[in-house]
Amino acid sequence: MGNIVLLDELTINKIAAGEVIERPANVVKELVENSIDAGAKNIIIEVKNGGKTYIRITDNGKGMTIEDMPIAIERHATSKIRKIEDLENTYTMGFRGEALASIAAISKLTIQSKTKDMNCAVQMVVEAGDIIAQEETAGQTGTTITVEKIFFNTPVRYKFLKQDAIEFKYIKDLVQKIALANPDVAIKLINDGKNVFQTNGSGDIKDIVYTIYGKEIKENLVEVNYTHENIKVTGVVGNTLMANESRKNQIVFLNKRNIKNQIITNSADQAFKGGTGIGKYGFFILNLEMPADCYDVNVHPTKLEVRFKDEQQIYKAVYHAIKGALLNKEFLGNDENENNKTEYIENEYKFLTNYINNTNPNSVVYTQGMPKIELINRDNARKIDYKYIGILYRTFIVIQIENDLFLVDQHAAHERVLYEQIKENYKNNIKNNSQIMLIPEVVNLTNKEMEFVQNNIKMFKDYGFDIEIFGENSLKINGIPDLEYKIKIDTKDIFMNILDEMMTKERTSIKDIEERFIATVACKAAVKANMDLTPSEVHNLLDRLLKLKNPYTCPHGRPTTIKLLSFNPEDHNIIKK
Repeated sequence: MGNIVLLDELTINKIAAGEVIERPANVVKELVENSIDAGAKNIIIEVKNGGKTYIRITDNGKGMTIEDMPIAIERHATSKIRKIEDLENTYTMGFRGEALASIAAISKLTIQSKTKDMNCAVQMVVEAGDIIAQEETAGQTGTTITVEKIFFNTPVRYKFLKQDAIEFKYIKDLVQKIALANPDVAIKLINDGKNVFQTNGSGDIKDIVYTIYGKEIKENLVEVNYTHENIKVTGVVGNTLMANESRKNQIVFLNKRNIKNQIITNSADQAFKGGTGIGKYGFFILNLEMPADCYDVNVHPTKLEVRFKDEQQIYKAVYHAIKGALLNKEFLGNDENENNKTEYIENEYKFLTNYINNTNPNSVVYTQGMPKIELINRDNARKIDYKYIGILYRTFIVIQIENDLFLVDQHAAHERVLYEQIKENYKNNIKNNSQIMLIPEVVNLTNKEMEFVQNNIKMFKDYGFDIEIFGENSLKINGIPDLEYKIKIDTKDIFMNILDEMMTKERTSIKDIEERFIATVACKAAVKANMDLTPSEVHNLLDRLLKLKNPYTCPHGRPTTIKLLSFNPEDHNIIKK
């Protein structure tokens, strides 16, 4: 007798259930998604003991007929598709026909359902995959599914479940994501008899954000609405104040299905660069809408992973959507739209994705004696009529705009101006962008420092450092980036400060190194707190800041301006300008 045998149906179903149902949260996910597919606009989720002993999902969807109910718990039974080709035109959350069969195989399952054409509801009880009862009962149009004693017949899986509070946290996080993807569906979550989460189905995602994250987050959101060919990106992104050191507030949906995709994550990181601060991640909740034949979610039973046919198109669409939203904000009370924002974003996109060709014959080049070009400027500076009040704590420039007072961080503002200038010098392949020293300086480096400089010497030179190897571990500095330095700078000090910063936070990606390098040079060269500025220097700084398309933060994410207060001049002893 051979060693290979065919497994019985119950064993097969138990094994298959493990791919779909790992914990109570998976049960909630599959059932709630079925409710949404059924057109439900009101869904109630009730759980007890973290979902281990009791889960009930009640919806007002279209319901199931008495003929469909027994078939619904069979493996690969579905109303969503008929043949493999249908996957290219399927937008429902489920389509494999595995969820109910998997749940029924490892629990006691009760289904009560009614369509609008049925006179009464039908209730069916299933235990370990077997139908043990079916009868007519009273009920409203829609479906109620109760799952009890999860994993009662697979004790090995049950013992790997976490404490009730942890299992409920998984459920709550899942339900909140489903609510964010479906703001037009009213969802209520009840845990051990207590209402812990509820949405009103208004269709406004900001209402749900307010419920989940609070008022402060909601007030710092920027709406996203961008279309590129057959891809539409909608949702919200947090402004630069919402940056975080983890990715916990980055949520992506594909046609309302929560997914994880590295292409989208990388694109978002690039879009937030220069605004959230190095090492921090932006806040976003995005939904990508596109034809079903542009992607494949049939990679894993959980449908969390997805593959795109054109990854570059997805990357570009997400980048433009986020970047455009971040730039579509008011600045010092001025909310006029950018005339050629798309051109600027495309320029930034090419730079950050290594598409810039420095040998382009159309690149701007200037030589000694020629005037420098205007850098990354708007068509016209923002029209803001401000009154310069003074400088607070030798750090914050105070200006009055109509009935509002604003603080301008002199260091952050100057840092942003220099950051854009250095980057534009590089992008335009501007030559002779070094400030030559009267007397070159020689610095001695450690082996590790010398290795870093040698590996990145082209980057140092491209961004304005005129340096050359001068011995085994020595470097001669002939010049530093040609920027207007506020005070006399020690050439050696600025170079070593930048090198130290780069060495401390070195990354593997060359683009990340370059981005950090630009930000560090700008930071070290900008005016600092406690440096005195003359009124003419203040006006010059503000005028240059107002010309930038992206003046909102320094490259490390610190806001350049803060609204201090609003006042009524008639109620205060303040002279109107």
